[in-house]
Amino acid sequence: MAGWHEILTSATSFIGQIWTSTPGPVQTILTAAFGTLIGAWLTGRSQTKRRVVDELKAIHAAYALCFTIANKALSMKRQHIRPMKKLYDNVVSTYDAFTENPVGPLGLDLDLRTLSQPRFASDTLERIAFEKCSLGHRALAAVVSVNDATDDLKFSIDFRNDLIADFKKNRPATHFEKIALYVGAYTNDAVDLRFGHNLDALSHQIDDCIFFSMLLANELLAREKKLYARHRWKYRLNVPRQFPADWSLARQDNLIPDKSQYTDWLRGFGTPPSIWKRLWKRIKQFFSWQRK
Repeated sequence: MAGWHEILTSATSFIGQIWTSTPGPVQTILTAAFGTLIGAWLTGRSQTKRRVVDELKAIHAAYALCFTIANKALSMKRQHIRPMKKLYDNVVSTYDAFTENPVGPLGLDLDLRTLSQPRFASDTLERIAFEKCSLGHRALAAVVSVNDATDDLKFSIDFRNDLIADFKKNRPATHFEKIALYVGAYTNDAVDLRFGHNLDALSHQIDDCIFFSMLLANELLAREKKLYARHRWKYRLNVPRQFPADWSLARQDNLIPDKSQYTDWLRGFGTPPSIWKRLWKRIKQFFSWQRK
């Protein structure tokens, strides 16, 4: 310790001698330059902290919107779309069985309920994600997919409501023809598959809303974790951490679509190579250049 103390004392004395022998105008210039550097560093530090805090707040807002979109889609699937699809498939199965063995009357209750339009904040989510968050290509693609899925779902709901209104207004002559039109069977050398195709579209689109909003929520949590890991030791961020939502009840009710349904979409985004793979690539490139 004594050796280090002597070294510091000698260095301080040497710097003091140099400073004393420096002309006054030069001292003024050096002092001003040092003050400018310190001021620029403090300003840059303050601006960086503000950008980090603003992005964390934007991530929290975007995550809340993802939660509301996913939760609304799950509720709609549980209360309306899944029961409608199940009832329609049962009607089709009963009709097919009757056509194979037409014994007795064919009594079926047709599900002609309409759907109210849900309000999804997908446009607000897209604006926050693109303008205020620094997300990767997969997360940005998920943002677009959420917006597309909600728009497609609204279009399919309008189509179903118009289809049911037209069905009630222009009813077929007989009960059997009405059932055949509903299930998409051939009558008078014609077939109308709009009811079945519409329910298939509703089922896929509600799953898209759920899957992509949850995927985006996970991407946002990963981005928040990265920001905290990089900056929490430099600044006092004073922004609470965001914790993952609990979807266990929805998973138990089999409401969350399986990841395998989106394999093709997920395959389009490759994972970046690790630092060791990048280093090994550089080494191979170096030795291949040496051999040339």
